Amino acid sequence: MSQLIVDAGFNWVSGLKGDLDIYLVNPNNVSTEREIINIINDQGSVIKRTLISDGKAHFKIDLPQNSQYYIQFPVTGDEKLISAPGSVEMVLGSTIEQEFTKSALISSGEIESCTSCDNPMINSGGEFPIISSNYTIIHQDNVPGWKTTATDKKIEIWRSGFQGVPAQEGNQFFELNANQVAHLYQELCLEPGSTIMWSVWHRGRSGVDVGEVRIGATVESASVLATMTDGNTAWGYYSGTYTVPEGQNTTFFVFTSVSSAGSASYGNFLDNFEIRCDYDGDGIPDDEDDDPGNEEVAFVSYFPTSGKQIVAFEDLWPSTGDFDFNDLTMSNQVKINKNRNFIPLTAEFTISIDAIGASIHNGIGMMLYKEDGEAFNESIIASVSGDAILDVNNANGLILANDVFAVIDQYYQNNGSGPTAIPDTLKFTVTFNSNAEDFIPELYIFRSADRTHEIHRNNFPATSVMNQNLFNTVDDNGHYKTSNGLPWGLEIILEGQYKSPKEKVDMLLAYPQFGLWATSNGTQNVRWYESPVESNVFNIFQ
Repeated sequence: MSQLIVDAGFNWVSGLKGDLDIYLVNPNNVSTEREIINIINDQGSVIKRTLISDGKAHFKIDLPQNSQYYIQFPVTGDEKLISAPGSVEMVLGSTIEQEFTKSALISSGEIESCTSCDNPMINSGGEFPIISSNYTIIHQDNVPGWKTTATDKKIEIWRSGFQGVPAQEGNQFFELNANQVAHLYQELCLEPGSTIMWSVWHRGRSGVDVGEVRIGATVESASVLATMTDGNTAWGYYSGTYTVPEGQNTTFFVFTSVSSAGSASYGNFLDNFEIRCDYDGDGIPDDEDDDPGNEEVAFVSYFPTSGKQIVAFEDLWPSTGDFDFNDLTMSNQVKINKNRNFIPLTAEFTISIDAIGASIHNGIGMMLYKEDGEAFNESIIASVSGDAILDVNNANGLILANDVFAVIDQYYQNNGSGPTAIPDTLKFTVTFNSNAEDFIPELYIFRSADRTHEIHRNNFPATSVMNQNLFNTVDDNGHYKTSNGLPWGLEIILEGQYKSPKEKVDMLLAYPQFGLWATSNGTQNVRWYESPVESNVFNIFQ
């Protein structure tokens, strides 16, 4: 190892880690604004979510190289393999065919429309019937799902692009005012006592048009839940919640024209109506809510994004060690509970102390940083419970152990030079202040006998208590790297188990592919940790 020459910028992380920017290509005009987009694993489980805004989405990812993960847009079911961080384009399919199929099945009686959890709206975007002209005024009997209070029973549908007006979604949309000022409505079967979320898009025709969203037991008694006021340059989005009263077996979803910029017989465009369940009333529909029975928690994410984080240290810094990286080896997984605005509420940490090769007594510390690695401007931690305490010397810092040997149940080393034992696990929960945002945790070690002697991975700063005079002494060439680029700590993100090198066994002897991975700046042998020399590693899980 000491002979390896490594680029000074290499960060010693083995995994898919960084920014993932997704740009949506949308030839079928599928509605994406305010929709959720997911990262899923190869079993289809959602492991991270975010909102789409202006046709793009952003994730900070830390994924294992030895498994497959996908970007998923649940509205259409489109998926795209994640091959690396960076920028990707994702082409979206069409939901129109699915909408047609559903409308046809409901109309024929082959499936029931009475539901509170799937969108019960029939023909929610006015895609039925398919019109061949720029617009049509057609009898309600030919428009699946919809009725009107107009005496002539006529409903008006426009084709996307007519008079320069694009549909908000799909190829068609409604004009609320046909030949008369009237109500456009749909009679729905919603479960009494359930809470539903509704949303709709509205636009003016010749100028500012005003319409109302009403919901109730009848068309006439429906209450006004929103007033929609929009000009003719963009679609406006309206949403809200409604709790179906007990005993109300039929619910009417009604749109009413209040005024239009031109003649009373036209104006108030409508498109893309949705109704979805929200059991806990937190404003996130059940099919997107990771904890649908908890009104505080809406989303759950993980650190790392999937798998687990392995951190391994040499503890003789600033002197070089034996480069077996087993003086302290830990595995870390964090479950992060967030509210509807993706703000962290609590984080549940599970940290396994897998191998201890050190004779020196070391403590374990943790710092929480912004996702870009920068320090927070103020404390985001309100409290901590379990196997950790607040670090009184560092904002957003925690102390997991002042001496590792003191917190394990029995003495072990688990690296081939001591007794085998099931690793001890530290568990603790951090509760956040309201100013919290997404974070990354940094595990580091320090001398039990000298708190100012810290050892960090090279891409993280020392804390405020660090003895800065130790830098650039002995073998340190700046910030926890030697002159030829070797670190005192490394990180591996993986699915499965990591086998620590035996005591005094150089990493290159334990993992022969490790060298090319390091000298190629991580571009080759990216799964080097899957090919150990079994006689030179110690499997604590056998």
